[in-house]
Amino acid sequence: MVDVQEFGFDKERFPKLSDESFDCVICSEVVRNPKECTGCGSLFCTPCINSWLSKRKECPNRCNLNTEHIKPIGKALLRMYNELDIKCVHYDKCNKLLKLSDLEQHEKICQLPQCQNFELCGNLIRDENNKSQVCSAECNLITNLKKANGDLNVMYKELQGFLGSAIQESSPQASLNGNVSLVKTSSFQQGQQGEPIPFKWDQKFCGTNIVISDYGSHAYLKESSYIFKTVIGDQPFYEGVHYWEIHADPRTENELKIGISLKKDFEPNSAFCDFDFGFAYYGLGQLRHGSNANGNAYGKKFKKEGALGICLNMTKGTLSFSLDGNYFGVAFQSEQFKKGPIWPAVALLHSAGCKLVSGKPVPQIFLK
Repeated sequence: MVDVQEFGFDKERFPKLSDESFDCVICSEVVRNPKECTGCGSLFCTPCINSWLSKRKECPNRCNLNTEHIKPIGKALLRMYNELDIKCVHYDKCNKLLKLSDLEQHEKICQLPQCQNFELCGNLIRDENNKSQVCSAECNLITNLKKANGDLNVMYKELQGFLGSAIQESSPQASLNGNVSLVKTSSFQQGQQGEPIPFKWDQKFCGTNIVISDYGSHAYLKESSYIFKTVIGDQPFYEGVHYWEIHADPRTENELKIGISLKKDFEPNSAFCDFDFGFAYYGLGQLRHGSNANGNAYGKKFKKEGALGICLNMTKGTLSFSLDGNYFGVAFQSEQFKKGPIWPAVALLHSAGCKLVSGKPVPQIFLK
């Protein structure tokens, strides 16, 4: 079952709503993207009232106020509206009860193949041949531990097998021998050894409506508002030289801001580089640091195609970029870059996305 987007929400989807306080005066359903008349207090769906006002220049209740008095609902009422409980649009298949503020994000991925441990990892399954329906070795371990039903012998063997595989991947010469400390899971240790650090986008720290998929490598934002929203990497850098790439998504309509953040505790529904702790290349061919409007010209334009290379040299304190192998030069140089933690970051606007490629060696053009 799918709602018709031009009208309000079907009342059957609101099991806890017993009155008509959020009904649209025009379609009599629960309002979608609500507006109100500040004169009579009536509520309308944005599509409904826009259609009405295209033909008539007055409130549907004829309260003698002009159309300037029909505005988006106030913050207090909006908070109440966002807290309404609603069923997923696929409620014949999905039994989840959601807050209205979380509905759009949920419905984007509801019917896509999800990892068995989606509630923990937040990853989708894009490979149709993935019969196990898990996104990673870690999630496969979690699934097998659940199947053990508390049997310690089975759980021990699963953990032993998982740790043994991890050690072999990190060092073919290593053997288990009960020494868990051999597993190289620390980004700090990897940075010290000069090895590439693989990371993915942090599902737990990203702006609303940013969808993370493909095992954490793909980020995509699609919404009506024009507000930059940030997603950061799940692994910070502490020292050494680090390189990663941002591959363009052909669906992108608005240029990205790509770079690093020296902080993690900020509002993700903003562009990280609007603040003093953020440093970014803007796809318009400009730099951004501590400003949402001004920055020096740099590099070339980047939006729907190409691979943008990013190199953070924490030894020299520099941040540099390239596009399809063409080196742009040093974008920023700062003593602040010589000490971690520093997080890779991307800010998306309205309709934009990208694919992350990490864990690659640093190209020679950045090491000259």
